[in-house]
Amino acid sequence: MRGSAWKRFSFVLAAAVLLSFCAPAGVRAQEEGPHLVLVVIDRLSWRDFSDPAYPNLSSLARRGSVGLLQTGTGGGYDPGSAYLTVGSGSRATGGGAAGEAYEPEELLKSGERAKDAFRQFTSWELPPGSVGMITIARLQQSNASLPYPVVPGELGEELGKAGVKVACLGNADLPGEPGRYLAAIAMNRQGIVPLGVVGKEILKKDPAFPGGWRTNYQALWENYRALKKKASFLVIELGDTSRLDDLRDYIEPSTFAREWRLTLKRADDFLGRLLGDLDPSRDCLLVVSPTPSRLARQQGDLFTPLAVVGKGAKAGEVLLSPSTRRPGLVLNTDIAPSVLGFFGLPTPETMSGRPMQTVSVGSDPSGYLAGMLKQILFVHNNRAPLIKTYLGYAIGVLMVALIFILIREKEAAQKLRLPQLLVSLMVFPAACLIMPVFHLLSLLPYTMVLLLLMVALTAFTLWLEKRRPLLGFAALATFTVAVILLDALTGCFLLSRSILSYDPSGGARFYGIGNEYMGVLISASIFGAACWLSLKPRRSTLLGVALGFVLVTVILGAPRWGAKFGGVLTSAAVFPVTFLLFRGVRLNWRTFLLLTLAFCSLPVGFALFDFFRSASSQTHVGHNLTLVLSEPVQAWNIITRKVAMNLKLFRYTIWSRVLLAGLGGLIILFYRPVGIMRSFTKHYPFLYWGLIGVVLTALAAFLFNDAGTVAAATAVTFGIPPLFYLLLKELPDSEPTFP
Repeated sequence: MRGSAWKRFSFVLAAAVLLSFCAPAGVRAQEEGPHLVLVVIDRLSWRDFSDPAYPNLSSLARRGSVGLLQTGTGGGYDPGSAYLTVGSGSRATGGGAAGEAYEPEELLKSGERAKDAFRQFTSWELPPGSVGMITIARLQQSNASLPYPVVPGELGEELGKAGVKVACLGNADLPGEPGRYLAAIAMNRQGIVPLGVVGKEILKKDPAFPGGWRTNYQALWENYRALKKKASFLVIELGDTSRLDDLRDYIEPSTFAREWRLTLKRADDFLGRLLGDLDPSRDCLLVVSPTPSRLARQQGDLFTPLAVVGKGAKAGEVLLSPSTRRPGLVLNTDIAPSVLGFFGLPTPETMSGRPMQTVSVGSDPSGYLAGMLKQILFVHNNRAPLIKTYLGYAIGVLMVALIFILIREKEAAQKLRLPQLLVSLMVFPAACLIMPVFHLLSLLPYTMVLLLLMVALTAFTLWLEKRRPLLGFAALATFTVAVILLDALTGCFLLSRSILSYDPSGGARFYGIGNEYMGVLISASIFGAACWLSLKPRRSTLLGVALGFVLVTVILGAPRWGAKFGGVLTSAAVFPVTFLLFRGVRLNWRTFLLLTLAFCSLPVGFALFDFFRSASSQTHVGHNLTLVLSEPVQAWNIITRKVAMNLKLFRYTIWSRVLLAGLGGLIILFYRPVGIMRSFTKHYPFLYWGLIGVVLTALAAFLFNDAGTVAAATAVTFGIPPLFYLLLKELPDSEPTFP
């Protein structure tokens, strides 16, 4: 009997071994090969992420690489747009339609099965065990209208082509409202996720939880273990944080706080199980929060935490994106390219993001990110009121100065300190650029120090002006240009943090020289050159001006420094014309052709240089050129997007009022008082040509930049205020004459 039993056992064992070898190679590869698990815990803040009450969440900064995720989309800050942006690798718009994903046999509100509805809307079959986005056609149509390429399902499509099995698990459903946004990350272009469980079977009824239903973590774990054997890329939605945030307005605050803590504790426990299940030498875990909470948005915080643990990450470092070039700051469009990179796949041209890297910032990455977030939020929340105050002040000063010039009231202008106020308009850009040195992140002390700095710069400029006319202006313009260029050459520490520079929360720019300081840089270069030529009208000065113009253009266009292609276009159009005016060359067809050649050659050279760099090193210029060469129609989309942005800014922002006030005042002065500009031109020819150069800068900046209204308005800072100053200071009340 024992021998017979042994024979039966041996037979079963041999059969099992044989069957294991006969199992499909793809199944064995998915189970044994590297896994990338993307866990979505939505609506988290950095404070939640780093709270020691949640040991697994807070340990991610030590175990792997962490960063702040910029959550801008092609729509609003809604989960549909956020998740679809992650899955497409480009800023997408989704809305509630991106949550309409179902298992084949699920019943819709209409009573029909999801697979039947999917077939009706797409003519495609929804395979058993898969998940289908029944609104895929609507998502494709809404994103096709965006002025840049967005392909819903691009991440899943590229993974599917490479044979990487994809699965999704979980939901953020509310009673009667599907929230299967995770499918927007994992689906292919047909709207299908090959494997998935997104129905009610992963929820449990809980009368104490707002809404009555929450995630069943045991069911979630069991389904994860099953799907992991079949798929290499898994997207898991924990869901409960989204449910709570969506119902926040209906929940008593203390109840919300209690449930939020309990929800994060359950999520933290599940995360701990995942960390124990994955092999960090082979597998990778991404913890993502695609959407900021409602409270965070109200506070201006549009950044959420992101962590990468395992293969490809380095413990204790922060994430770095070629899209932002700021350690610790990455884009949501960088996630899809990073997933593809994990599986050794290239980034398609339709994705605007780039694979993330890591970099060390010291022994306390959490503290570093918390400090950076605080600084970004200070700029975001205080930038608009401070700049609007300055611009309103500028309009008032310019209008009052113009009135006094027109009525020839020099004494009254002196009593009102109008010349000093005009100089204060000119020192504002330099003062704002210096302010990050003081590390002030509270509005009152920041404002006080800014005012003191403006007073000091104004006083020093006026002191030099008293010693020798135009010397103060020359020094101020040179100082402003020098600070901008030196900062661009040394990493843009000041430019990336100045209240007058770009705002990372907006997601439009993160490095280099932005529109505001591009306008200041070019106009200050021209005005400074005009002042120095007036003071020292020698050939050597003219040579220095030429070299200065070249230097400014090179730094503006260099991808590593200014990375401002619109600035190169502007400088290439303005600097040659201004230089020829300084030299007294009359513009004819020959000079026109030379100027056209210079205008075309410089931008083309910078664009080609960026184009031939590696994809991970390219700026948006190289990426756009690649896109245009593969899809020429995108050139038209880029142009229309820039025109639309300019028209919007011109119509609705106060920047256009400053621009109109400055240029309008200049036009008036050519007619009234009679002869005033003719006398100014006669006695200050270089300043007159410089003024023309500044006006051309404003026009070119408006035409060649997607926020050209801003650049044009800042450009007149070194044109109109000094003109008004000289007219008020040096013209007598009677017939205008200059010393």
